[in-house]
Amino acid sequence: MFVLILSLICSLLIAIFAIQNAGLVTIQLFWITTDVPLVLVILGSTFAGALVMLLLAIWRELRLKLKAKQALKEENLKTKQTLKEESPNKSLPGSSDETEGKPSDTSN
Repeated sequence: MFVLILSLICSLLIAIFAIQNAGLVTIQLFWITTDVPLVLVILGSTFAGALVMLLLAIWRELRLKLKAKQALKEENLKTKQTLKEESPNKSLPGSSDETEGKPSDTSN
């Protein structure tokens, strides 16, 4: 219900804005000249700016996700290398010490 009321208020404000800025303005782009209501120019510029900001935010988010993915990949690679380096250093199952599994004799 709150969202509906907020939407109606925003719609009312936009309608008032459109009525107050209904005058025509001349737009010139290169060789094209046209008359357009001022409200369309303002709203169009606002939406174009919002679209640019959205695209920049998406690009930044994708770049951050890619960077995080690469960092995770590098960490996994380092972990695998560390495990690979540690495994030859461990004693083989058949060549364990004779004292292994026996209680140590610390009494003298």
